[in-house]
Amino acid sequence: MLVANRLTTTARVDSACLTFLTESLPMSNKRTTETPKERCYLTQAFFAFFVVLLVEWIWPNATPFTFRGLWKPTGTVWQWLYAAYPIFIWGGGMTALQVFRTYNKPEENRHAEHILGGGFLISLWAGVMEEICFRWLIFLNAIIGALIVNFLFFGWAGFGLLELMTVYVLAPIANFFTLGALSGYLTNPELWSVSAGILMANAFFRDGHKYQGPFGWINSWFCGMYFFYLMFTFGLPAAILCHFLYDMLIFTVVYVDRAIERAQGRI
Repeated sequence: MLVANRLTTTARVDSACLTFLTESLPMSNKRTTETPKERCYLTQAFFAFFVVLLVEWIWPNATPFTFRGLWKPTGTVWQWLYAAYPIFIWGGGMTALQVFRTYNKPEENRHAEHILGGGFLISLWAGVMEEICFRWLIFLNAIIGALIVNFLFFGWAGFGLLELMTVYVLAPIANFFTLGALSGYLTNPELWSVSAGILMANAFFRDGHKYQGPFGWINSWFCGMYFFYLMFTFGLPAAILCHFLYDMLIFTVVYVDRAIERAQGRI
């Protein structure tokens, strides 16, 4: 997710761009870097890759998905984009609401194009890596983890605590706030482990954006659930593309604002 969580991938992004992204956009606060805990999703995904492969070999029915099954695309690219238009409107609109009612520093306007180059790399990294990690590897690993934890906590006796908590509390709440978009999983008791996997992976995704402040933390949860919806509907490639475009749209809105102010002579 946006906004400045992958700036280490592009040291060429100017400091003014970083300051803007971490202090001015609505999903940000004053902290400009992630903590090691917020960066650990790459490590988690690395180990999840091998865990999921191993479990699929020795316990093939642990999840209803094959290791590569979520990668199979369905529908057309136009259908992917049309399904994602609500978050495009949300991301672009909220960013425009923030940036067009304030003035930038003159140096930000002079180097407006920097945000497009750096933003492209940041968006590409987020779209590809975060979707692969959270919507694929960490998600599948979370399903397996939920089954194991549930068995240890009285699942062996027929009333697993995690299953009960997911079916009767957590999944219904999540289904309510996502307007039933994932009801095929969140309201199906037989797929409670998938529901648990969705919620655990998305909580990890959300917490990785704490540095963006309360708004960004909440926004990341909803966006993450929307990307899950896109993945289940059209496949992981659709979620990757739409995540990239969501982030890139926000950078583009910021660029347009800077370019307009530059044209007005604020340099």
